[in-house]
Amino acid sequence: MLGQKKAEITPRNHTKFRHTEHLIGLQGLMVKTAPWLKDLRGTVKRTYGPGWVLEERSGCFKIQRREVGNARTGKRPTISTKIRFAPSSSTELLVLIGELTRRMADLGLGLYAAHELINGAADDASSGGTNWEEVVKRYEASRIGTGHVKAATYDREERKRIERTIELIKAKGRGAANDGPGVMRNYTAKHLADLKLGGVGRKRALLDVSRFLRFAVIKCGAEKIWLPLEGDDLQDLIGLAETRKEDKVPVKPDQLFGLIDSLYEKPELKLAVTLVGLFGLRPAELKAMTVVDGKLKVANVKRNRATAKTPKPDRIAYPLEIPELPGAAGQAMAQLNSGLVKLPIGILNAPDFKTCGHTFRQYLDRHPYWASLVRANPGLSPYSLRHGYAYRGALAGIPLRQLAASMGHDVRTHMKHYGQWTDAEGLEKAFAAANASVHAENASKTPVNSLLTRSTTLSGS
Repeated sequence: MLGQKKAEITPRNHTKFRHTEHLIGLQGLMVKTAPWLKDLRGTVKRTYGPGWVLEERSGCFKIQRREVGNARTGKRPTISTKIRFAPSSSTELLVLIGELTRRMADLGLGLYAAHELINGAADDASSGGTNWEEVVKRYEASRIGTGHVKAATYDREERKRIERTIELIKAKGRGAANDGPGVMRNYTAKHLADLKLGGVGRKRALLDVSRFLRFAVIKCGAEKIWLPLEGDDLQDLIGLAETRKEDKVPVKPDQLFGLIDSLYEKPELKLAVTLVGLFGLRPAELKAMTVVDGKLKVANVKRNRATAKTPKPDRIAYPLEIPELPGAAGQAMAQLNSGLVKLPIGILNAPDFKTCGHTFRQYLDRHPYWASLVRANPGLSPYSLRHGYAYRGALAGIPLRQLAASMGHDVRTHMKHYGQWTDAEGLEKAFAAANASVHAENASKTPVNSLLTRSTTLSGS
């Protein structure tokens, strides 16, 4: 304008003028976003949510991911792709972002890690698009790092199974597996054919293979075709063990008396058998008991994932004595508490509960009287002493809940293991006892004969 003084450029405002000139220059150079790119960005936002930034770098797509809730100033991780920056690459880019989104959500990965995992899978197309070596490393780290298994246990048991699984995954030619179920079937045929159906070895191996395959899919992004067999299909591979009747055979009271009486020259084993038989203990619990205030206190020996988090409290085991040995339970507790009679050295030195149970069985198996009982009563086992306790408790009319509590399990478990067996003798005794109590109650009331006499008199009048 006329009369307006021209602005002077001073050291103070020099930077301001330079910035203004720069912006004016940029306005002349700004290029509108291509319609195809604008549409692509809109599709990504609608499909996968906000925060995705698509730009060009060296002729290919560059992808950024803004932090949620901090879009302007937050970190913007960036990955460079090999996808050409062109309208024809839109579908390929959408597929990549879909894979990135899935793996970031399912596996809790960042943008870099998810992209690296996808690239690793692409580099190993021979095995269904999964970097199995990386999966193995992550699986081992997960198993040991989370405390599920010790490193020594993994080396001894799981490592070989996982190596065999990888061999089957990468196998070529006729009969090679191309999915998880096929791997499990081939593993069973090649490595488990000699193992007993339903046996522990067969079950553990297949569960390890199943766990690994599931980890590969859920935690490492492998294709879902590698998911393992489940439910009945898995059980078919494990197989069903033959039901062993001996697991439910109880030691009867007269048999228990004979066994304890036969051990008079072996006081240590006699003490162990008396405690197991009269208190209904699991053999392994011989290593987990103490006498407190005149009662037998038993710690929990059943260890699994659930009880590891919330261990079961100690319980009091109550005795069920037999007529032939009155006071034997109290005497056994006194011996245990005083140390005058000790348990067998093999049981005392057992490193764990499982070994304790095995050792107790070995002691019994070497005893002639026990061997004669087994020959005469097929199906007897050391656990039959515990079964005998449940048997006597049922005959004595002890309420189910109290009997189960003393034995250290719930009512459902008690019914499952002890509610299915009985015999003619047991039925006869149970009902005879019930009827005897009824007769005794009636005898204390008006005699039956007087009632009959009164009835006759009334009818004749």
